[in-house]
Amino acid sequence: MSVERSSFSSEEQGRQTQAAVSPSPDLAAQLSAGINANYLVEPPVRRASVPPLPPERALSLAWLYSALLGNGRLLVCLDESATPVQCFYPHIDGGPHVRSLLQGVQVEREGQAPQVSWLAEEGWSHELRYLPASAVVVVRSVQPSLGLVLERRLAVHPERDLLVIELRLANQSQATLRCSLVTYAAIDIDLRPAGNCAWYDPETELLTFFHADRYLALGSDWSVADFACEQSRPGVVDLAFQMAAEQRYSRQEFAVGQVAAALRHHLGELPSGASRSGALLLSFGPTLEAVRTTLIQQRDHSSQLLEETLADWQQRCARFILSGASDEISRLYERSLMVLRLLSDRETGAILAAPEMDPTFRSSGGYGMCWLRDGAYNAYALDVAGEHERARAFFDWALRVQEASGCWYQRYDTQGNLAPTWGLIQFDEIGIFVWALGQHVGLTGDVEYTRSVWPALKRAGSYMLRELDPETGLAPITKDLWEEFDGISTYACATTWAGFATLARLATLLGAEAEAQQWQEAAARLKQAIEQHLWSESAGHFLRGGRLKVAPLEDDERTALAADEVAITIRGRRWRARLSDPTLDISILGLAVPCGVFDPADPRLQATARAIAERLRSPVGGILRYQGDSYRGGNPWILCTLWLAWYEALTGNLAEAEQLYRWAVEHRTPLDLLAEQVSRQDGQPCWIMPLGWSHAMFVLVTQVLRARGRLQVRAPGEA
Repeated sequence: MSVERSSFSSEEQGRQTQAAVSPSPDLAAQLSAGINANYLVEPPVRRASVPPLPPERALSLAWLYSALLGNGRLLVCLDESATPVQCFYPHIDGGPHVRSLLQGVQVEREGQAPQVSWLAEEGWSHELRYLPASAVVVVRSVQPSLGLVLERRLAVHPERDLLVIELRLANQSQATLRCSLVTYAAIDIDLRPAGNCAWYDPETELLTFFHADRYLALGSDWSVADFACEQSRPGVVDLAFQMAAEQRYSRQEFAVGQVAAALRHHLGELPSGASRSGALLLSFGPTLEAVRTTLIQQRDHSSQLLEETLADWQQRCARFILSGASDEISRLYERSLMVLRLLSDRETGAILAAPEMDPTFRSSGGYGMCWLRDGAYNAYALDVAGEHERARAFFDWALRVQEASGCWYQRYDTQGNLAPTWGLIQFDEIGIFVWALGQHVGLTGDVEYTRSVWPALKRAGSYMLRELDPETGLAPITKDLWEEFDGISTYACATTWAGFATLARLATLLGAEAEAQQWQEAAARLKQAIEQHLWSESAGHFLRGGRLKVAPLEDDERTALAADEVAITIRGRRWRARLSDPTLDISILGLAVPCGVFDPADPRLQATARAIAERLRSPVGGILRYQGDSYRGGNPWILCTLWLAWYEALTGNLAEAEQLYRWAVEHRTPLDLLAEQVSRQDGQPCWIMPLGWSHAMFVLVTQVLRARGRLQVRAPGEA
């Protein structure tokens, strides 16, 4: 234990990026409301609940994360109080494991009873920062009524599966205080409500949770004064939490089933103006011996572990520098590439769409999985930024999980297992993956790699070719890009064309001229079908698609089909469908960017883009996905706004491109994370934070603007 540890020096604080003062949701109301039957409108959680929610309730709400830490095996998500509200291990989608993890300070003044002040309670304010060029979070937490200031540094070590939390508690009151750090942990390994064990070992002062081959151990360089391991009970606040809150501990060493535990680390007496420093380490591993050995060896070396982590990230980020860019653009670009790395699994190469924030699927279909669609854009962004090794790891993963038919299913976990689905084969994913891998080859010039992956790419191309709609020659009936509607999708047609064109180019690269001719002809036929069926002279823009499934059509249905309707069959069931879908959708621009079916300057694309810009613009700025979008209330999306910016930049409309780009920049979070959406009500980032695809689009549009000499984006009103 030391006083005024040097890791919190004023020099280092001067290098920190901007601060974020956390908002304060009404936790009491959240607890008393119970489970809301309408999960689509239930607000996501921003801060850990005090007292903790009952076990059956704890994981029923979607989370809004404030920061990510990780090393490709261990992914830790922090809330706005810098509490680790979720941990994933041994893959970045493994688990989750945390039901509740709270920290607080127990304070005793002379002549007064002790009280525990939890960091997630309303009385605390928190300022979070990332240290520059790193995934090391610094937070300053203040409790004015107690006169306490708690400074923390949090990081996941790049090589050891360790979450390191370095702390310094300062007494700014006029009285002498006796203080302890209190930790409450409720761990459900792999989300299991049973079969867990909590064990506190008095000899080593280590607290360990485990189930099967998942072990999580907590240790500190502060001494343990009290402990309790208890079983959790349905419908009630955990006994372990009650003990900690009331300063009474059972000193029970074991608990089994659904479990929780509490520890009190003694800090000692703090005179006015004094401080104490220490650290907590959480070790993750496959065996009991592994996690215990790591903690015993490392718990006195927190500063060294943090410096190693900082140095590792800064070395990686040295490759992400943008010359001539403003500080905020450079920082967001750097953070975007770091997010894409944090969402990349170190062992398999898979890239998550986002850290899972809704593991029980109460508010969504889940995000912590691997889509070929998102992954293709994410990998392309990594490639454009020069991170070819990381991009190739994704391509290799995807080729390993390719189905024998040549297709891919909707989404997978990081180990290649089929994930829960509501649309098994989504046709657009196949073509966009082939296109992205072709871009990788073009950027790396690696002919031998092309040769090695060519058989798998041909299988994908053959699958797309034989599945085309026999009547129109377009892509078959499939889920749209947003996975909401069934029909012939213009975007799927665009990605399929891009897949054929890529195969033609790669065949030429390999000297297979006959095959190149085959794919060129396939692309030409598809382009002709797109022009014939998906351009609408009457609407004045390209259609979103056709044969849009509307309602079931029973065998004895006698109601005549309308003039604009047709009967279709999907998986053996007959449906009433609209022949054409004139809905404006940002994904129609896929015909130009990134797929390149038509030149962006094509008058038909320009008319489509003008209509999108006019009719999909939200009152708070930004671009909606499509007309009538109601998901999460119908908000503008960061990636949609950047998609239109990408198109405008390619057509030379740089002023409009910069305006859209600036909107995305201005709606980042204070820690430079990009959400999926921005609230139509208050203009704040909302729903999924961070979304990998949002960051990928920012990287891509940044590079497009850079190539046109417009990277230095001006704020509105500047000359």
